[in-house]
Amino acid sequence: MKIALVFATASLRRGTRLKHFMVPPHCLQILGATTPQEHHVVVYDEYHRLAPGDLDADIVGISVWTAAANRAYQLADRIRARGLPVVLGGPHVTLCPDEAQAHADCVVVGEGEGVWPTVLEDFQRGRLKKRYIGEALPLSATPDADWKCVSTSDYVLSASVSTSRGCVNRCWFCFESSRRGAGFRQRPLDMVLREIEARSSRVVAFIDNDLLADRAYAARLLTALIPMNIHWLGMTTIGAADDEKLLDLLAASGCRTLYIGFESVNAECLNEVGKGWNKVESYIRNVRRLHDRDIMVNGSFVFGFDNDDHGVFRRTVDFGIEARLETATFTILTPYPGTLLYKKLQREGRILDRDWAHYDTTRAVYLPKRMSPEELEAGYFQAYGDFYSWPSIRTRCRWGEPGFSKRLLLNLAYKKMEPLYRFLGRSVRAGWSRPVMDWFAKPNGRLWTESGRGSRPR
Repeated sequence: MKIALVFATASLRRGTRLKHFMVPPHCLQILGATTPQEHHVVVYDEYHRLAPGDLDADIVGISVWTAAANRAYQLADRIRARGLPVVLGGPHVTLCPDEAQAHADCVVVGEGEGVWPTVLEDFQRGRLKKRYIGEALPLSATPDADWKCVSTSDYVLSASVSTSRGCVNRCWFCFESSRRGAGFRQRPLDMVLREIEARSSRVVAFIDNDLLADRAYAARLLTALIPMNIHWLGMTTIGAADDEKLLDLLAASGCRTLYIGFESVNAECLNEVGKGWNKVESYIRNVRRLHDRDIMVNGSFVFGFDNDDHGVFRRTVDFGIEARLETATFTILTPYPGTLLYKKLQREGRILDRDWAHYDTTRAVYLPKRMSPEELEAGYFQAYGDFYSWPSIRTRCRWGEPGFSKRLLLNLAYKKMEPLYRFLGRSVRAGWSRPVMDWFAKPNGRLWTESGRGSRPR
């Protein structure tokens, strides 16, 4: 049986296309791994190329994020009009199953890998149900992602690994705040290490929401990575840098870049969405601790909290420049359906726009408290312009410092080359850049300090 799995695309107004070139969609690789071997699976990542109009498959599965829901539904309707059955799943379908049901022969609510073999078996026997509920399995029962079903030449990295699923926190604006039942779970460490070894790559991306959430587990993982001599990227919280022993392990294990959700430089904003454990007063100190260990920081910030005023954009950019963040990602607060934020704004009658295509974190789909939606969007775009201006880049990437060329390249690739990505569209084959990534991920040879004269060897 031929099975097509599609990761539906969203039309991002400002989204950074580079991130879609990094690693393939892990959710569909997991489904591919759980598919019985007698079937043939192909994954279409629509951020690289759209699913063909004459899709050749016996059954089609489509993974749906909120911003991609419109595209996913249109695609599903077109495929079903040709007589092919469609299964819809993913985060948006889990939160809006009745809506999705109108565009599918079957919907999967929850985590799919536990029920996917059953879906396929029922389909083959002609008894496909309208809805399946996927229970959260122990991650020891979840197989490694199947890389054979994706075109790895599309991506910069040929190895992405997860050590956990879910999150220990419930920030109001995050999809994780909508989860019911099992929350944060971890994979057995031996499974993670085996998968890393099997990928045979010098650069690995950990795709966990917070790789360091369980400090004891993290310490065992980092210690095991040291003799593997790899370099890696991951996500965590800025509070992890409170623990300098943990930071030393990060550096020794090959950590080169961390994506960190600062979210706001205003403590009141953090408190209002359940992220008060982020301590603004320690931001600068902790970023410098990471820099002292040759670890680059991609900071993530959200605009549009109830305590945000017109000055938040300038204050956030000024912080990023003072902290000398290598890169920054800005988003507009977005009330995804089912989240605690969505429920709050819905109660208050403040949701203005229910077009899912606009839920791409670049639009104000609700009524902010201290500015208009138009002012929020304008400030968002201005923040990007200011942070990636040449004066800002020159301040954050100083000539003569170790790693100067890498930081400069990162800024150019992340934002300055965005018009080129848009011009090339979905035709980019990013695999050619792996030697560049290997060079980028190598340590700079010495730690850099605020003066740029660090000398402690790696």
